[in-house]
Amino acid sequence: MTGKVMGSFTKRYSEILLYLLLITNIVLHKAFALPDFSTFVLLSPLLLMEDSYRWKNPWNIFAITYPACFSLGIYPYDLLSLTLSAFAEEIFFRAYMMRKYGNFTVSLMFALPHFLIYQNLQSLLTFFPSLFFGFLYKKTNSLIFVSLIHLYSNLVYRNFTFLHLWI
Repeated sequence: MTGKVMGSFTKRYSEILLYLLLITNIVLHKAFALPDFSTFVLLSPLLLMEDSYRWKNPWNIFAITYPACFSLGIYPYDLLSLTLSAFAEEIFFRAYMMRKYGNFTVSLMFALPHFLIYQNLQSLLTFFPSLFFGFLYKKTNSLIFVSLIHLYSNLVYRNFTFLHLWI
């Protein structure tokens, strides 16, 4: 292929190519213990998109997130890890994949990597919060807001699971 044709192909199918790269990475990591590069794949749309942060959106409630989490006794490393994973997933699935595919399709695509990583049927239930995140993203047009809602969702699930283990 010539450079022009290859560039056109890559631009046209970049969403599905990155999604396949994500799935392949997860499968290879699980099957052969190869290094996990999923975070890099999830963040790669930052190189391909313009204005992906939407910092000036009125739904940006970033300032109240961290003090509230620290008051709940969540360790800074855990909070940073959960924040980065929620933000990376929202960049990839909402800001990048939803440019081309609808919320339902992206939510199905969102559930598959969770199933491959956690390998239980309960992880497929991530489809439903993903529908909600997609709806919020379309309504607010704010990646930061949806990432924070995703973070709060993960914190609630994490704390519920932790409490359930002790009861």
